[in-house]
Amino acid sequence: MEKKLLIDGMSCSHCVNNVSVALTEDMDGVKVIEVSLEGKYAIVDMDEDVKEDKISEVLEDSGFSLKGIQ
Repeated sequence: MEKKLLIDGMSCSHCVNNVSVALTEDMDGVKVIEVSLEGKYAIVDMDEDVKEDKISEVLEDSGFSLKGIQ
C-alpha cells in the first residue's frame, strides 16, 4: 500500500539520501518511491504489516521525525 510519510528534519540532499537508506535498509517491507526535500515527505510502498511505530523509530534513529502518515 502506498503511503505519504510527513518528515521533519530534512535540510539538504544528504538528508534525503539518509531518509531513503533508513527506510529501505533498516526496514523490511518498505520500498521508497520518492523523497522530497522541499515537501518534507517520502512516498513509500509498504506491506500492510509494517507498523507506524517502527517507521517512527527508524527515522528518529536517523535524526528525523515522523510528523504523520497520509
